[in-house]
Amino acid sequence: MKLLPILPYVVDYPFLRPARFLVGEIERGSIFDYAVKRAEEILKSLLKNGHYHFTPENKPFYCLACDKPCKNFCDANALGEKIRWDRCNLCGICHSECRYQIGSDTYRELEVMAKVSVYSYVMMMSAISNASDAVRRRFATSLARSYRRAMEIDRSEILPELLSANFNIKMRREGNLWVHVTDYLRASSRIKTQEWKLFLRNLSKGYVELSLKEFYRIVEERMRDSFFEKFPLRIDGIEPLEKIVREYEASKKTRRIEGVKRFDAFPPCMKKIVEDLREGLNVPHTARFALTAYMLTIGFSVEEVLSLFRSAPDFDEEKARYQIEHIAGQRGARKEYEVPSCSTMKTYQNCVAECKVSHPLEYYRRRIYEGGGREAKGKTGGDKAHS
Repeated sequence: MKLLPILPYVVDYPFLRPARFLVGEIERGSIFDYAVKRAEEILKSLLKNGHYHFTPENKPFYCLACDKPCKNFCDANALGEKIRWDRCNLCGICHSECRYQIGSDTYRELEVMAKVSVYSYVMMMSAISNASDAVRRRFATSLARSYRRAMEIDRSEILPELLSANFNIKMRREGNLWVHVTDYLRASSRIKTQEWKLFLRNLSKGYVELSLKEFYRIVEERMRDSFFEKFPLRIDGIEPLEKIVREYEASKKTRRIEGVKRFDAFPPCMKKIVEDLREGLNVPHTARFALTAYMLTIGFSVEEVLSLFRSAPDFDEEKARYQIEHIAGQRGARKEYEVPSCSTMKTYQNCVAECKVSHPLEYYRRRIYEGGGREAKGKTGGDKAHS
């Protein structure tokens, strides 16, 4: 039955390449209408909250129980007694020629679920395509992170192979997963945490050892790039999705960043870090530390600081909360950390403007005292400006 082996995976991951066989069949009707509603729900959550909770199902891979008569259609010679994943690029030709038989009701249910998932995905990609880079980046970062979290709870044994074939990641299994060093460096260059430094990794014959969770982090970077690209397909009938994008873009231009009461008094360096976080960029650890210490010092709570980091591609609430509380002096040695000076900000390339001050707090106090927020004294550190 057409596309049977890949349908259960397309239901959960509609960006897989064989999904293109379903895209060409988009027609108006009940499936289309249901897909629009699902896409609305996902898109609203991604833009507003920075995440959506996908729940992958347990699923079979029918090819493992088949003698693969479709192997004659594979130009890469990836099909035999076993599947040669190192040769497969997940073109889907074999799946489109599948003749494996299951119950017609089961197949129809899978087909409908896959179509709804794929239609919803391409509808969102079409609706977001003409948005600004900042909005598209938030969408791409949020969607990639949401799928990565779904992968981490997915129990399908074949999923890493499917993803490596889909994104052209050279991967092999020997106990843990091993990824080719070029694919590792492409992703790790964007991940600013120490444990991703290559010199700390096991390296053998050009491959880097990873846990399954770390492999999905590499896949997340590939997904983010893919979701950020302009989508070539224009779909009629998705006005509700286009409205969501327009309204979010309009609100982004006028609203103040949530939790930041006096954003207008922030120095340029801190504003830039906040803006990069909100746009889903990977902000270096030194910049995150500086912003955290700065906001805590001028009176913001741990929860308010934590909310700013939720759009970060590598956001981990438990880890982020611990680090913020540690900087606040609530954990560890119970020492409150000081805000880095301007010279330190320059050393770590976090300075973005010449403000004619020696410390970010000096800039903030001047803005408060000289009229940038005199009316807010006593609310957000205005009294401290006199110290």
